[in-house]
Amino acid sequence: MVPFRQSKTAKNLLISYSAEAQARTRYNFFARRAEDDGFIQIARLFDETAEQEYEHALRFFKFFNGGDLEICWNFPAGVIEDTHSNLLSSAELELYVHDVMYKGFAQIALEEGFKRAADTLDAISVSERHHEQLFRELAENIDRDQVFRKNKEMDWKCLGCGFLHRGKEAPSKFRPVSNLRDTLNS
Repeated sequence: MVPFRQSKTAKNLLISYSAEAQARTRYNFFARRAEDDGFIQIARLFDETAEQEYEHALRFFKFFNGGDLEICWNFPAGVIEDTHSNLLSSAELELYVHDVMYKGFAQIALEEGFKRAADTLDAISVSERHHEQLFRELAENIDRDQVFRKNKEMDWKCLGCGFLHRGKEAPSKFRPVSNLRDTLNS
């Protein structure tokens, strides 16, 4: 077995750490945009996912004990777009990470004899799959105009003051500020 520091697995784990750290920051950026777009719940879900990416980065970081290791990888240098576009680009990136990147890295780790690394990559892939599904479902809610209305009665809670409402639609005060302005101006 090749020494860990000289292995492809070591470089792949450092790439994975870098990818997770970047994803965390990207999702925090996207959360601020979701807030600006009036999607407070989606903003909170982006922030929650960012915290999960932090934990993934930490798990990869703990494989190392200092020192330097050079890596080379392509990372998205994207743009902060509208919330819907950010959800779709996030879903596509999560798909790539769990279905291609980490799957390949786990295979290499097994071939090199680093089972714990392979197990870690596989475990984190499960979370990334859930992130992809969440982002796609949230984008579909925007597509179907189902963010603030549903086909059945449900409980709606203001994430600011805690006000509770039961109905098929969220009260107007729960909706994006732009919608409130439209309502007030009509």
